[in-house]
Amino acid sequence: MNLVFVVILLIPTILMLLKLKMLKAIGYFIFTTGCASTNIYEKIVEQRLPKNLKFSMNLTILLHSFFGQFLDFYERFSFWDKLLHFYGSLVITLFFFHTLSKKSKFWDEQPRAILLAFLLGVFSGVLWEFAEFITDKLFSYSTQRGLDDTMYDLIVNCFGAYLASKILYKKIRGRFFWHPENKLKIGRRSS
Repeated sequence: MNLVFVVILLIPTILMLLKLKMLKAIGYFIFTTGCASTNIYEKIVEQRLPKNLKFSMNLTILLHSFFGQFLDFYERFSFWDKLLHFYGSLVITLFFFHTLSKKSKFWDEQPRAILLAFLLGVFSGVLWEFAEFITDKLFSYSTQRGLDDTMYDLIVNCFGAYLASKILYKKIRGRFFWHPENKLKIGRRSS
């Protein structure tokens, strides 16, 4: 499946090279190589990632660079940016949870992996906004369309990370966040 993503992502890279738009070609090439990042991670850290997680991470890259940038979905569909911020934060939170809750070359299992995954998922959204800001300033793009756009992006990132954390918590503990530890028994009174 990785090969399919790479081939699709090579299309805009090659077209930008043919049009002599070198900066865009380099950007698309970086996204193309991003599809190999999960395999590189596995080799360096000596930790296997689930296939569906690797697929989801590569899909995030494809949705952003090919559909969002190349096919101009960011301009065509007003919801695209928010959708990708939500989905991206959800996927990156799942990635951080998986990496932090499994043994690897660098760390042991962590009991607070869900909280840490949530925080890192939210933080990755903040870093993404920094990257958009820097891109806008250096290359005169308009990826950030004002304060409201940036704030909504950060809010949606938090929702994506929260949903992933809630799903993980439910999976690990078998209950939702808001359920109390000791459930009240109906019909019983405490004395």
